[in-house]
Order: sequence, then C-alpha cells, then structure tokens
Amino acid sequence: MKKRTRKLLLRKYTAILLLSVLSQLYLYLNDWLFGYGLNNIGYILNYLLYTASEKLAASVMLLCLIIPDAIYWIRGTQPGRGAEK
Repeated sequence: MKKRTRKLLLRKYTAILLLSVLSQLYLYLNDWLFGYGLNNIGYILNYLLYTASEKLAASVMLLCLIIPDAIYWIRGTQPGRGAEK
C-alpha cells in the first residue's frame, strides 16, 4: 500500500508542476507576443500578494495542500472510502 500511495502522490505533484510550468510559459509567450516584454511578469508579481492578509491566506492554503499529503507519504496509507459505498 505504501508504494501505491507514494506513487499516486508523486503523480499528483508531477501533474501540478507540469501544469504550473506550462501556465508560466503561456504567460511569458502572451506577454512577448503582445509586446509587453519578458520583464512584465516580474513587474506584475510585485503586486500579486500585496498585503499581509493575502500572504497569510496564500500560506494557509498552501499548507492545507501539502500537510495531508506529507502525512500520507509518511504513513503510506490514505483514509478509507467506506462512506461512499
């Protein structure tokens, strides 16, 4: 069960990483095509998480994504799906 759980988690984070890289490439390509230059993304990122509350909310959401998966990785099991049956 440990191998299967860890394999699923690796596939999940591989897919997330691939989609994030493709999204970044899409943003850079569109900025380049419309003439904003490749430095425009860096300029926009300065205003993405501007206040402390936005930074805190983003951090909490990121932790809610990572912490359960870290627990599943260490234990090697995921919760059962008995309630769905």
